[in-house]
Amino acid sequence: MEAFKNSRTTIVDDDQLICETLTQTIRSWGLCAEGFTQPEAALENIRSNKCDIVLLDVFISDVCGLDLIPQLGSDLKIIVITGFADKDTAIRALKLGAFDLLEKPFQNELLYHSIMRALTALTTERESKRLIDDLKQSRSELLAHQQRLENLNTRLLDTNRALSIFAQNIEREREEIEKRIVLKLRNLIMPMVAKLRNDQALRKYGSQLDMLATQIDDLTSGFATDSRVAKSLSLAELRIASLIKNGIKTEEIAMQLHIAESTVRTHRKNIRKKLKITNAQYSLRNFLSSKV
Repeated sequence: MEAFKNSRTTIVDDDQLICETLTQTIRSWGLCAEGFTQPEAALENIRSNKCDIVLLDVFISDVCGLDLIPQLGSDLKIIVITGFADKDTAIRALKLGAFDLLEKPFQNELLYHSIMRALTALTTERESKRLIDDLKQSRSELLAHQQRLENLNTRLLDTNRALSIFAQNIEREREEIEKRIVLKLRNLIMPMVAKLRNDQALRKYGSQLDMLATQIDDLTSGFATDSRVAKSLSLAELRIASLIKNGIKTEEIAMQLHIAESTVRTHRKNIRKKLKITNAQYSLRNFLSSKV
């Protein structure tokens, strides 16, 4: 009974004495109870205040109590009470949604057990409804979250496509810049180097000019713009790699660049390491020549 301490019971019976007796009895069990002899007043009270159990007489003056059942709502339990119980009345009451039917006069113990069963069933139904509502709410939130994730995924895909296009544009722009540099080297710088080589006053710089011409030729032939080579090697290593590709020996490279042979050999080792040439039998010159 403690679990149903605040439960409210409404008695609807045109017999004032029965209303008062039932009200007092139910209150003695620790429940809230209120009696009404007029159906309209009872309906108004039920609509205005929370109600759990309705004790409804079948015959209330000139009104059939069973006709009131559809107006009482679904979130309560109805126990029909009557002094003239018959099969048809019981069947109709149950079809209309009544929880139980008691024939007057009934023992208080029978009423007590009927009310307890009704309150237990009502509590179970309300809990089930709450759980269902919670599940619906959770499902609604999950669907909303899923929609947000789908929208986010769509935006990410759009961003990825935009970045991919941006990267492609950058790559094309880089290639265009390299082409323009190559054209300038061939059309502007190479003619100037050729002119300097033919200048008698600069004959003593012939070897340096030859090396410069070779370097420019390598730069414009495609070797230096090979992505793997260009990105892996430093400027000094790239210069030595160009000379190796042209078949120049270590000692000659040292002489041309005015560095020690040991330095050239160190650069060769670093070049092989950076270009991941692990096979010692594989010629560095052949590898570099394949990049033309």
